[in-house]
Amino acid sequence: MKLTSQQYAEALYDAISETAPHDHDKVLDNFVKVLAQNGDLGKYEEIEAEFRKLKLESQGIKEVEITIAREAEMNRVILDELNAVVRSHVGDGLKPSPTTEIKTRVDESIIGGVVVRVDDTLIDAGVKNQLNNLNQALKS
Repeated sequence: MKLTSQQYAEALYDAISETAPHDHDKVLDNFVKVLAQNGDLGKYEEIEAEFRKLKLESQGIKEVEITIAREAEMNRVILDELNAVVRSHVGDGLKPSPTTEIKTRVDESIIGGVVVRVDDTLIDAGVKNQLNNLNQALKS
C-alpha cells in the first residue's frame, strides 16, 4: 500500500511530537529509512510542505498564499488589507484565526489581479481567470 505525502507527514509529526527533542535525530533517521524502503524519497518536498502545514496548524497559524502578476503590484498596505480580510474569515467559525502567515508569489500568467489560497480554499480574482470565465459565458 502506497502512502500519501500527507500520511507520511502526519506519521512524522506524531512521532516527533511524542519523543523527546534529543531523540528527534533518531526519529528522522528512521523516517528516511522507511521512505527509502518504500521508494518514496522523491516525495521529500511534498512531505515537508505537509509537515509544515501540520506544525503551523498546531500553533494556531493559518498559511495564506497570495499570488500576483508583478512584484510592483504588491505593497505593505495591500498585504495588510488582505491579511485582515483573511483573518476575519478563517478560524474555528466562532472567532478569527489569531495568526496568519502570508507567503507571496509572483506568477505573470495570471496577467493581473490576485489569487489567494488558504488551506483548500482558493479565491481567484486574477484577470486570466476572469477572461476565461467570460470566454466560457460567451460560448454558452
